[in-house]
Amino acid sequence: MGSGGEACVYSLGSTHVLRLTRPGASFSDAQARARLLNAIMSNARHLDFLTPEVLAIHKIGERIAVIERTLSGVPLSKLLEIVSGLERVRLIQNYLDAAASTSSIILPATSFGPIMGDGALRRDFWRDYAKARILSSARHCPEDLRAAVLAQADRPMDEPSAPALVHLDYFPANVLAEGERITAVLDFGASSVIGDARFELWSAVAYLDAEISPAATDADRQQAQSWLADAGLMMGSVQRNDGSLLTGLSPPTMPP
Repeated sequence: MGSGGEACVYSLGSTHVLRLTRPGASFSDAQARARLLNAIMSNARHLDFLTPEVLAIHKIGERIAVIERTLSGVPLSKLLEIVSGLERVRLIQNYLDAAASTSSIILPATSFGPIMGDGALRRDFWRDYAKARILSSARHCPEDLRAAVLAQADRPMDEPSAPALVHLDYFPANVLAEGERITAVLDFGASSVIGDARFELWSAVAYLDAEISPAATDADRQQAQSWLADAGLMMGSVQRNDGSLLTGLSPPTMPP
């Protein structure tokens, strides 16, 4: 059904899929991922789309086999290759609205930062986590980019009114749809954080970039940017959906 850097996914009939990890995967990491996904699923029942549910985990040699429930729909990245007109406009709108709704999935959290992996990065305040994340990224990024990354560490950043679940890997290939309706959001995990809900909106729009989502068009990107403008979150100058011009709004720095 598909493959990525962490696993390959196979169909097990109409109701289940097998997620087979790459060799060397950690069983404890798979268990942590399962707990996270099932917590998200349990707290997302009010939404119009589904999220993954882990049913079983098995170790097979150096690989981990994870059985998950099948989620209906076609990747949005595929639908964008074929849909047009008003159907496409409504599909993009529903993609954006679904991104905005992920912050309503409430998870127990007492700090900002990753919900899997490096707990040392977690902080009591979003701005402190963002700075820690930037400094960590600077240690691992290419040397010619390091100065530019470090320059972001002390930029002022608004503190969100409340912590929220932020997927941060929400893009068309991780979103399923049937017709115009979003049916599922996939791949919560390593990139997901408890953070500022606005970053889900910015990242959902940013991931419509031609390099990441080649089936997205300039019209799709303009629609998404106008959606941000209507929410008061657009940087620079952009035309709103009602035709008026919005200028001078800037989002805070996103941690690399």
